[in-house]
Amino acid sequence: MVQISEPDRQRFSATVAENGRVVIPAALRAALGIAGQRTEVFFDLRGDHLTLTTRMRELRRAQDRTARIAQTGGKLASDELIEDRRAEARRESGDT
Repeated sequence: MVQISEPDRQRFSATVAENGRVVIPAALRAALGIAGQRTEVFFDLRGDHLTLTTRMRELRRAQDRTARIAQTGGKLASDELIEDRRAEARRESGDT
């Protein structure tokens, strides 16, 4: 295994077996928090670059993006929908 470190990058190597199986190096599994447990992973292919991540990391990334929208004063689509439904209910009930 070759491990090359840069400020925001680590590179690991692994071998693809004849049947297409790849063993993810232990240090990489530990870095992703998947050591010692069964975990679903996602592969993202962009051009010739492959990214490996876990469901939990994807969820956290989505939560972070949503939190940034809320912090900058941007309205979430769900909040707009709730406001629309409440306004519609007020109109239907005769409240203004």
